[in-house]
Amino acid sequence: MRALMVSILLLMTAVRGVAGEALAAFTKNGVAVEIRLEPGTGDQATLVGRLTPQSDGDALHLYAIDHVGETGIPTRLAIAPGEEAVATGPLTADKPGQDKVFEALGGKLRIYPPGPVEVRLPIRLPPGAPGGSAEVTLHISYMACTEELCLQPARKEPVVVQLPTAPSSAAAPGGGLSADDVRALLAEQSEALLLQVRTDVAKQLEELSQPARIRWRRPSTRVEAEALIAEAHAAGKAALVDFTGPSCNVCQNMAKTVFRLKPVIAAWNAQVPIEIDTDSHSDLAQWQQERFKTQNRPLYVRIAADGSETRWSQPFDADDEATLEKFLAFLAGTGAGADIGTSSDLGGFLLLALLGGLFTLVMPCTYPMIPFTINFFSKQAASGHRVVPLAAFYAVGIIACFVGLGVVVTGVIGSSLATVSGSPVTNLVIGALFIVLGLSLLGAFLLRLPSSLENALGGGRSGYIGALVMGLTFAVTAFACTAPFAGSVLAAAVADNTGNAWARAIGGMAIYASVVAVPFFLLAISPGLLARLPRASGWMNEFKIVGGLVEIAAALKFLVISDHHWHWGVFTRTSVVAAWAALALVTAAYIFGRWRTASDEPVAQIGIARVLIGTLTLAVALWLTAGLFGADLAVLESFFPE
Repeated sequence: MRALMVSILLLMTAVRGVAGEALAAFTKNGVAVEIRLEPGTGDQATLVGRLTPQSDGDALHLYAIDHVGETGIPTRLAIAPGEEAVATGPLTADKPGQDKVFEALGGKLRIYPPGPVEVRLPIRLPPGAPGGSAEVTLHISYMACTEELCLQPARKEPVVVQLPTAPSSAAAPGGGLSADDVRALLAEQSEALLLQVRTDVAKQLEELSQPARIRWRRPSTRVEAEALIAEAHAAGKAALVDFTGPSCNVCQNMAKTVFRLKPVIAAWNAQVPIEIDTDSHSDLAQWQQERFKTQNRPLYVRIAADGSETRWSQPFDADDEATLEKFLAFLAGTGAGADIGTSSDLGGFLLLALLGGLFTLVMPCTYPMIPFTINFFSKQAASGHRVVPLAAFYAVGIIACFVGLGVVVTGVIGSSLATVSGSPVTNLVIGALFIVLGLSLLGAFLLRLPSSLENALGGGRSGYIGALVMGLTFAVTAFACTAPFAGSVLAAAVADNTGNAWARAIGGMAIYASVVAVPFFLLAISPGLLARLPRASGWMNEFKIVGGLVEIAAALKFLVISDHHWHWGVFTRTSVVAAWAALALVTAAYIFGRWRTASDEPVAQIGIARVLIGTLTLAVALWLTAGLFGADLAVLESFFPE
């Protein structure tokens, strides 16, 4: 008995001798690691690992030991298989994990708060004489991350330590397994099995509770983008690059329809999906133009591991099964792309400019200028000015602004039209301008040049200057919607390698702007005929009031982009849709004559045209109201970036 007590004392002394000192200490991948041993009873002890993230800037956190998911490496401390020391219980930590959402890192993650974390693993020491030691290999895993990016992970990093030996308290005299030994082994296996079951169940519950989504990687510089592409190729995968932005309505529509289909999500996640926001990052917009020779959005580029590229820039509906199959084949690398971007031949370039102008005419940014145009030229015709020359100046203003602005932005400043149009400052200015124009149409104030400036411009000839300014105003206010199409024309010109880039830029923009200007030229000369009709001023005032309400509604679309960038939380989907519904309801009440302005005549009789237009406007108000309760608003949903 005395000899046994001496042995136990010797064992405890040996263990305490190691417990006060670190068995191993090193710093790797941004984390300082220290491993020590705490003694227990008999051959029982506890391995303690202290992991301290080394942060020079943003706070670093470690993933929790019970983190599940494909993103992130859980913190682990384990004994390598085949070693004489064995774990006798589960790994624990000195603080609980917290569930947080980091979009840049892939969504919902289970992490520890920033700072050191201590993990503990109960073990049975290697068998042997008291006072001896044995070499044991441990495996440690961890990954340190900020809210935006992660450092290189450590996966089962081998660490060799010297552990004290101890006589096994579970060995039977005959050399077999005692009942205590069997119970310990069963407990160890059951704990491991229980931990695995918990992990699997937690992962399945997480997959069931959260909708499937694309695990986007979102770089903010071209260096980060190139690094992600290199990382994908190193893993033997293709990099799938999505050029998008909050101001790209077609991109947002694809994101909210096609990209929510499970086969599409799986196809993106099978490779390395990279989302490039060219609105917020001018460096990446410039990178798109320089490397890929285009400013098109949407643009999806598949860069295979061997460096070969395939492109897709054709938007389509989610129920277009034939195109969807081709798109899935493109993502998988088994099919061709669908690049509808630039063309190198002159005929294709001119066709691009022509089609770009036609597409611009049907964009929502051009609609608010219709009532303002009619109102302006009606007043000019009533003042005795010849409408045709005025309309010509108006068209010249549109063409001159597009040509000048496009060439300056792309050729001189070296920026991207998509970046300028998607800028929160640009959208804020245009939104404010639309509100000013809308209030002017509603009669809040008279929008005109100062009298001193009118006199300096030539008095009676100021009508031509006004028409020219109106054309310039149209080009500037429609810029956010025209930029994707005008940008495609300019990108094609810049990509020309025959030395005619400037000629193509000027000629292409002139054709593009002329296609836009001609319909407005025809619209501008129509008030000359309309003004001769009886009671033209009455219905023209109604057209002006309705146009003012439309201007204010259009302003909210631009303010949404600024709100999204600066996180005001004011121009959200709910508030903007509610405002649109209210404006539509007010418009319907005005059309039906339920309220009138001081300059309006009473509505003596409600004709068929008034009934049809008023009913349509009322239907729009009801449709928008349904959108407040979760109804899909179709193309309007693309105005609200995610």
